Amino acid sequence: MPIITSPNLDHASLLLFEKNFERLAANKDTKLLNCPAIKHMDIKGISNISRIEGNELVDVTSKGRNPEKQYLEIRNDNRKSKAERYTGTYLIDSYDRAVKLITDPTSDLFQNLKEARNRLVDQCIVKAATGSVVVGAPDEAGSELSAEDDGVVTIDGTSTFDYITCISPAITQFKNSYIDTNGVTLAISAVEEEALRNDDKYMNALYSSNNTVDRGTITNASGFNVVTFAGNRQGAKKVDLPILPESEENKRSNVLMAPKSIAFATEIGRLDCERSPKHVNSWEVTIEVYFKAVRLQGSKIIIIESTM
Repeated sequence: MPIITSPNLDHASLLLFEKNFERLAANKDTKLLNCPAIKHMDIKGISNISRIEGNELVDVTSKGRNPEKQYLEIRNDNRKSKAERYTGTYLIDSYDRAVKLITDPTSDLFQNLKEARNRLVDQCIVKAATGSVVVGAPDEAGSELSAEDDGVVTIDGTSTFDYITCISPAITQFKNSYIDTNGVTLAISAVEEEALRNDDKYMNALYSSNNTVDRGTITNASGFNVVTFAGNRQGAKKVDLPILPESEENKRSNVLMAPKSIAFATEIGRLDCERSPKHVNSWEVTIEVYFKAVRLQGSKIIIIESTM
């Protein structure tokens, strides 16, 4: 008598699903992941990042020939990346449909996953830029260092979000910290972009050659590469997933990130497709992924607060 086993998705289909999702996870086409601010970490399971910064040579104390050595303390620390864990299980109502959805990279399922993944990646990067960072020896639990204590400066743009109030002071702040302003990324919401579009410094051809009015968008503000996200606005329809932090006091944290200021990595936890134990001829597709990001240097980040 033949043994009848429950049919399962063949290994080829599952392998193709895994490869397609790995390509999706490795894609750098989000608004922030491909900008100069990101330093990519490609080591599986990485959590500790040791770095050295701000070391200066000193004047020789004894003059003349054969001066004594000047021993300096190396300014370094170890930072631990925070893993943001995300998962989702999808119930699919037939074997054939399950196979098609998980193997076809152009399917609605994969397109939705791509859009959701892009939003979560950018949100994770912004969290690392504006939140606390864990520092300490690799074999210790570590302690949290707030953004302010880490050297992140906040500029008040709650009254007016324009060149004079926000952009120009940010340029000065970076330069006073020996931070090159070339390649800096400015992440703002559509509300702040509207304010900059209406600023004479960016809409007037005497100040800017970006043709802001003709293009209907602003992609460069005094050398800062502008990236725009959806954000809530008082009295307007709510945004499902705002990327930039928003407080209950109707304040939003816009972010300026200098090159190599954030380290980022992606790690896939689980991918599988199995028969649903509760539903007839149905399959459950489960996805688990980790996004890891850490701020590398506080002086390379500026938060510009605005009113929502």
